[in-house]
Amino acid sequence: MSKIRVCHISSVHYRYDTRVLHRECVSLAQNGYEVHFLVLNQESETFKGVQIHSVQAEVKNRADRMRRAPSIMLQPALDVDAAIYHFHDPELLPLGRKLQAAGKIAIYDCHEHVPKQIRTKKYLPALARYPVSWIFEAFENRMVRKMDAVITATDLVRDRFLPLNDRSVEVNNYPRLDTFLKPDTNTKKRYDVTYVGLINNIRGIREMLDSLQDGDDWRLCLVGYFETPELEAEMKKHPQWHRVDYLGRKDREEVAQILAESHLGIVTFLPAPNHNKNQPNKLFEYMAASLPVVCSHFDRWKKIVDHAQCGRTVNPENPNAIRAAVHELLARPDHLKILGQNGRKAMEQSYNWGSEEAKLLSLYKSLLNKS
Repeated sequence: MSKIRVCHISSVHYRYDTRVLHRECVSLAQNGYEVHFLVLNQESETFKGVQIHSVQAEVKNRADRMRRAPSIMLQPALDVDAAIYHFHDPELLPLGRKLQAAGKIAIYDCHEHVPKQIRTKKYLPALARYPVSWIFEAFENRMVRKMDAVITATDLVRDRFLPLNDRSVEVNNYPRLDTFLKPDTNTKKRYDVTYVGLINNIRGIREMLDSLQDGDDWRLCLVGYFETPELEAEMKKHPQWHRVDYLGRKDREEVAQILAESHLGIVTFLPAPNHNKNQPNKLFEYMAASLPVVCSHFDRWKKIVDHAQCGRTVNPENPNAIRAAVHELLARPDHLKILGQNGRKAMEQSYNWGSEEAKLLSLYKSLLNKS
């Protein structure tokens, strides 16, 4: 019996994206689907049963990509001839409609509250952000009504879409249990405080560096990449940069090893419309790696950390508060171990990919049965 062919599409995300590839695509492949993943201007390969296809196209800049991506990705997507198409970028909403016109099932996977996210985009003039946000929200709402299904990364975005499309499903971005194994007690700790992810201003890089103050001996490990070369050059001139271990972008296995060798995980995003009520993926990954956490004191984040008893929440705009929390935790190694164990236990019981995978598979089954 031939496998049902499905196709994930992104014109923005890295081909090794945690949510798209490591969770959704790999889960589908492990559950009997033939999975294809289309990305833009990267490399083609097969990863854990997922066939990754790179669509090569000359793109001048972000605006050019956003305008042309639906047309660029259309024919390669149709060539896959899948039963279900699952796309991950707002700019691909018109592509979803074109695929539906060709008789295909289209799923919009909305990772963020995009209208709120637009209000923080530095590449847009300040006066244009709110009008662009309103215009996009009207466009997105109109398109969501027409999609065969919508997947969201949080319940808040799901609730936003449910009145528009009753096939809106929340699939949280929780870690896979098999990604971050319980650390070996003999593992040598090489890093004091580790941050993993995109590095930019709204995610608090300046405040993290400012929390490194003269007289302290702890170091900050950065795993990821800077949003712009200009920001990277600027941060490398910071007076405390000599206390930063900048490791660059790493694959999932390398990240897991780095976290196993770390004392603390940090995720101190600054207040923003798209941060305050969302759940940070990295928080759960630190918990999965048995790492105590220092994170922003947003209500939703604080509720998770307090319930799990796995770390400290701080004002992310206050470097002294970040520094104080780090000092408090690093000064109590035995307590660190308990907090890390608490986080791992909470992740195993409540915040793991297993329940979310079930939602994804159930949605696919219902869409195929309907068609």
